[in-house]
Amino acid sequence: MEQNTLRISGILEKQFPPRVSPAGVAHQDILLQHRSRQLEAGVMREARLVLTVHLAGELVGQARDFSPGDRIVVSGFLAPASYRESEKLVLHAQTLNRQD
Repeated sequence: MEQNTLRISGILEKQFPPRVSPAGVAHQDILLQHRSRQLEAGVMREARLVLTVHLAGELVGQARDFSPGDRIVVSGFLAPASYRESEKLVLHAQTLNRQD
């Protein structure tokens, strides 16, 4: 079975308004700004990105405790943003924590 796990830290850049699915499940997207230095082929390079993180269920309630500018750590799995946007990936969060 293939692996699909990502753990990334960064700054909470934006929180989009929460919404509720027809099944009654809360959903919310946030933007995570990440910046780090990584070793690639023996050379240090800067990795900078903004990643859409999808929250569902209890994580939406947990995100109310966070504000833009907070440092957070998210773990989850990557999946297409939608069936129509199959090339755009989104991190579907399984854990969300404040980084100390």
